Amino acid sequence: MSVNAESPQGRIHEHRLRLVPPFRWRLWGLPRPVLAYVLLVDVAALAVIATSVAFTGVTGADLTRFLVLTAAAVVHLEAVRGIERLREVAVESGPYVNLKSLWVFASVIVLPLPLVMALTVISYLYCWLRVYGHTMVFRKVFSAATFVLASGASAAVLDATGLVVRPGIPEGPLGALALVAAAAVWWLVNFALVVGAIVLSNPTAPASRAVGDLADQLVVAAALGLGVGLAALLVFAPWLVAVLMVTVLALHQGLLMPQLQRAAQTDGKTGLMEATYWSRMAGAELARARQHGRPVAMLVLDLDHFRQVNNEHGHVAGDQVLRAAAAVLRGELRRGDLVGRFGGDELVVLLPGATAGDVRDIAARILDRLRALVVAVPTVTGQVEITGLTASMGAALSPDHGTEVDQLILVADQALLRAKRTGRDRLCLAS
Repeated sequence: MSVNAESPQGRIHEHRLRLVPPFRWRLWGLPRPVLAYVLLVDVAALAVIATSVAFTGVTGADLTRFLVLTAAAVVHLEAVRGIERLREVAVESGPYVNLKSLWVFASVIVLPLPLVMALTVISYLYCWLRVYGHTMVFRKVFSAATFVLASGASAAVLDATGLVVRPGIPEGPLGALALVAAAAVWWLVNFALVVGAIVLSNPTAPASRAVGDLADQLVVAAALGLGVGLAALLVFAPWLVAVLMVTVLALHQGLLMPQLQRAAQTDGKTGLMEATYWSRMAGAELARARQHGRPVAMLVLDLDHFRQVNNEHGHVAGDQVLRAAAAVLRGELRRGDLVGRFGGDELVVLLPGATAGDVRDIAARILDRLRALVVAVPTVTGQVEITGLTASMGAALSPDHGTEVDQLILVADQALLRAKRTGRDRLCLAS
């Protein structure tokens, strides 16, 4: 897992091979707590590398296995670089899960630590040149450092058990427990370091944004488990590594493409449904409602005076307010309601089975929660708290006002305009 966290200044891209003088590195523009954290992790990783090189020997057989693993890792990364480039763009912030851990953890089991570090560096360098493209170098250096520290901790666990004599795979139930413990430590160290960087970079963001989708950690678990199998092949049947590559590529497609599809369906700023995806899902829900004769309500919401927040505190503050409002909606809606962002500060909700009374109740709860909301946002002089948020809402009912998505949105928008004209901070139902 790697970090893809934004600093409060936003995500800034650099050319892949542009040489920048050290005093102009984007690294130095990080907030001081983030800079200190990143440098501490990087220095710790360098210390682990230096110590391993100084006190660990490497044999010719180790080099052979290292070359096999490195070649397989490069082939894998090259084969999936199109997918990974799209995923790198799609995952704007939060943990960025990938399968490089497969090769690195396999090397932890069968290789001396200096070669594990070398494989990590080569993998990240190759990805920077061929996959990541325009990205800030210090981010990838930090991600590589987390891999180094996770690998060092995992190797220490294996060595402490006394069950591993490299090259070799620990046998029996105790051996299996040793491998599980090493994998768990590798995951925990890497995950904790990445989440720490994201939290420091965006201290006011929801914790769930830093942790990411926990289901994605199944990808890491699958990679670590496959790494154990790969290590066993390297020891007992190295010629079968090429056959295993087919499984690796299929796993990459099967586990990571759905993550990319979810990212394409989700609005990056709010975590709500993206407009096109929401329209498609709402259309399908309306078709089911027509078939079964059920009512459906459409609710359109605009935050009042949202432009003023952007003008007074900046767009970063506006984004945080928008995310907080989206969280309010998710907290007050029912399971099965569809909520999306249509652009700007306009949020739209489809309420299957809802009547006019249901819409009034839901809208009242949302307005109450917004009025009580306190959003701490960063400014150039520190933090300010934004309070007293209100919203204007318009609602339309199906089949009374239409049975198609566009019809209902048009009618609800007209009701929304009436809510704004009559004082804001209210719901207006379409007449």
